[in-house]
Amino acid sequence: MSWMKRYQKKFNIFKVILDKKDPVIVEVGAHYGEDSVRFTEAFEDCTVYCFEPDPRNVAVFKKYVNNSNIHLFECALSSEEGTAEFYQSFQDLENEQVPDKYDWISPEDYRDYNINSSGASSLKKGYEHALKKTVTVTTKRFDNWMVENDLTHVDLLWIDVQGAEEQVIDGASTELANVDFIWIEYGETFYEGALSRMQTIALLSAKGFKVLKDYPNSSDTGDLLFYNLARKR
Repeated sequence: MSWMKRYQKKFNIFKVILDKKDPVIVEVGAHYGEDSVRFTEAFEDCTVYCFEPDPRNVAVFKKYVNNSNIHLFECALSSEEGTAEFYQSFQDLENEQVPDKYDWISPEDYRDYNINSSGASSLKKGYEHALKKTVTVTTKRFDNWMVENDLTHVDLLWIDVQGAEEQVIDGASTELANVDFIWIEYGETFYEGALSRMQTIALLSAKGFKVLKDYPNSSDTGDLLFYNLARKR
């Protein structure tokens, strides 16, 4: 089974910009592992380090993702080492049907794990469908994690953390210099403290990164691809 489906064009972008068979990719906010697997389809010899704090998503990840190139860390990357409240989200499943993009998950698992809309969960409050009761998750700084795992270089840092992007960047104050490219979501400003497009650009510009591509162009919400000005092209 291919997990690529309609995502081939998006992942072809990474094949072009990384231009190597064995990139090191760090995925912050891995959800069920669907993009992790797509990276291994795009790059046969890549190494993907994934961070996912939601225990529901972790359970699905462990059940459906089995690839020796993918390494899961059951925690959130943030600006502090320790623990934090995590706001899980959930919406009732309409018509008991699994959304098409997750059709590789059985209907029974999708229902029993209560994961519909779990991708909107966050360290930040503000999402209208967040559950009233929070869970406590472990948090790590990217800087410390890089040192602890003897990593000196990351080709792509992927950040999809529902409003907590600034905290991830703050936790990477020293090791960000060793990252070539950053793909980051922006503009989900209903989350407390979420960055707008211009705030995201300003933050990463101050860290030595420049926008390479904007998806979609100049929209209030979307994704930005940055490259490290100090790294060799």
